[in-house]
Amino acid sequence: MKKFTIILTVLIALTIKINAQIPNSGFENWTTVGNYEDPNGWATMNPYCSGPFYSATKSTDHYPASVGNYSIRVENNTSLTQFTGGYGMAITNAFDYPFKPAFPIVGNPTSLCGYYKYNSLNNDSMFVRIVFFENSIMLGYNTFKTDITTSIWTSFILPLTYPSADSATIYFSAFYPSSQTSGPKGNSVLYVDNLSFDNLITSVSERVVEDASFRLFPNPAYDIVNLNIDKVSNTNLTLNIYNVTGTLVKSEILKQNQQQINIGDLTNGVYMVEIKSKEWTEKQKLTIQR
Repeated sequence: MKKFTIILTVLIALTIKINAQIPNSGFENWTTVGNYEDPNGWATMNPYCSGPFYSATKSTDHYPASVGNYSIRVENNTSLTQFTGGYGMAITNAFDYPFKPAFPIVGNPTSLCGYYKYNSLNNDSMFVRIVFFENSIMLGYNTFKTDITTSIWTSFILPLTYPSADSATIYFSAFYPSSQTSGPKGNSVLYVDNLSFDNLITSVSERVVEDASFRLFPNPAYDIVNLNIDKVSNTNLTLNIYNVTGTLVKSEILKQNQQQINIGDLTNGVYMVEIKSKEWTEKQKLTIQR
């Protein structure tokens, strides 16, 4: 059984202070309320659920693996309504409308970062939104939105455009409403973990992969990455590369016994490399660093 070690080298968050602004940003702290748990500092639709289904739950599937123990999992249930707990969503502090400030902002952050996994059903889209305030008056909002299913933890970086803001609230949902009264299209599931400002909360992690289909090296890479495919069936292969938002940025048909990939046209960052054949599919992370 073959084993190899993948080293993922990424940046560490600038300071604890700037990340600590977001309440319970890693969803590590939960409070039991009757038959369910809610994340501290966040409101969910759980109070409207009568059980056994609860739209927000604590999950041990979290990322990065070396940071914390939990994430939040929100799920839609189209057989229920908003007021019977069928909406998979969470918001800092409380579900107030119009929105109200939930936490102060210091240091003029320029981006909201985090990790998510998403299973989109019936054309649902997930979103993460941050709403900005100054002197308790709403300035506007920025939104990260996608309808792409990703079964692996994927990072997002949302640029922020309200530098004068002194406070904010954050909310996210497993569906994107087309109007204030519209609900989810499917029973989609969204995981969210380790929200932060300006830098992804990361670590240098090692993991041993058994029976890996292919190997990328060096990793981090510069302009060329070497490819070693261990599978016997290594013909008719397609290579896809996705960025942190899940957008396909490069695709090519691999030649038989091809051993190098030119990535000179891609910018610095973390990508997901997928190789597919008729018999197997595998994804691995690749960091480009120049």
